[in-house]
Amino acid sequence: MKKTVMYTETRRWFFELNLAQGADLDETMHALKDTNGFYSYVDDCTSDEYESAWHEVPQDWRVEGDPDYTEDFRAIAKRELNGEAQEVVLSSLVDREQ
Repeated sequence: MKKTVMYTETRRWFFELNLAQGADLDETMHALKDTNGFYSYVDDCTSDEYESAWHEVPQDWRVEGDPDYTEDFRAIAKRELNGEAQEVVLSSLVDREQ
């Protein structure tokens, strides 16, 4: 199920994620939040100074050209996460081949 996500820190990013049925966006984003790969996609690296947040937004907020980070975040999880955090992300993101 494709979801449009808005991530805010000192500015806003909009992107899509293809989440599995019943996947928890909040749990998935928490697992990814402090990885170096995540920062290279959507972060000002000011997490210590500003509170960040993410929200699923209505489909009508979607703008043509919002990037789909599903495969990028899957690769980050495989490369940078271990154990439960990795399992949360990999089970939440729909595999492109499914």
